[in-house]
Amino acid sequence: MTETDGQTDFDVLVAGAGPAGLTAGMYSARQGLTTAVVTSDVGGQAAWAGRIDNYLGWQAITGPELVAAFREHVSLFGVRCFEGRLVSAIVPDGPGFSVYTREGDTFHALAVIIATGKAPNRLAVPGETELIGRGVSYCATCDAAFFSRRDVAVVGPGESAADAALQLAALGVNRVTVLTSAPLKAPSAVLERITAEPSITVRERVKVTRIEGKDRVTGVALVDKATSIEEILPVAGVFIETGAIAAAEFTAGLVDVNGKGEIIVDRSCATSHPGIYAAGDVTNGLGKQVIIAAGEGARAAIAAGRDLKRR
Repeated sequence: MTETDGQTDFDVLVAGAGPAGLTAGMYSARQGLTTAVVTSDVGGQAAWAGRIDNYLGWQAITGPELVAAFREHVSLFGVRCFEGRLVSAIVPDGPGFSVYTREGDTFHALAVIIATGKAPNRLAVPGETELIGRGVSYCATCDAAFFSRRDVAVVGPGESAADAALQLAALGVNRVTVLTSAPLKAPSAVLERITAEPSITVRERVKVTRIEGKDRVTGVALVDKATSIEEILPVAGVFIETGAIAAAEFTAGLVDVNGKGEIIVDRSCATSHPGIYAAGDVTNGLGKQVIIAAGEGARAAIAAGRDLKRR
């Protein structure tokens, strides 16, 4: 991607620069459309991953390495990059849109692709941020395979935590301990499967106070809410399943969203508002994976280019 020269008018503006946003930017520029990517940082959640081995063509690559390869590839197509900017509003303006950032920038584009991803709810405890990608994970689907025959903890109060525990158990971890500050809430059929799985233990009414480890996770400190006694649970991984916040708050009232705050898109990644598309984890699409996000970014850009040519 290239730095800007003061240009503010584009055919396509992409909000976000994770796998979906970067791929959308490349596919847009390849169609001969002037393209800008506006982002607070490049890489999104993919940049946190300690290891990725399910992106076709790459084996055991780290998240930062994969993002660097994406960025280098996109730079070949002259995509304009506005880093350190956070989109705050998208306003219909004539045949296109005015896009505003919290830093005071104003851009104009005929089409907008929203690819701002999701922000996982954090535990906000010591050790969490420092050990992301080194045992701390927010995606069991992405990272379960790295913990075969090892002990892990799943932190969360609801169905996503229960599902993560079952998935981890099915993929061969040694023991899964579910940690929740309240009784685990999930459909009865899911709870029955949890109870029947010998490798899963549920610890209710406990609070995680810190994550232990220097170079990698070695355990979690937790406090029993009834006795206030602290203990260290030895684990090699901590899967945090406390929900996520859709990172596109600026879309309120502009496009349709579901009950989770995800942007609803059709098969071409078009939203309910003509000229606005969305791709990746910010949408209601199935599967929050790097490879799926990249595919949706390409689809959104192709659809945007097709629709602009029809105009």
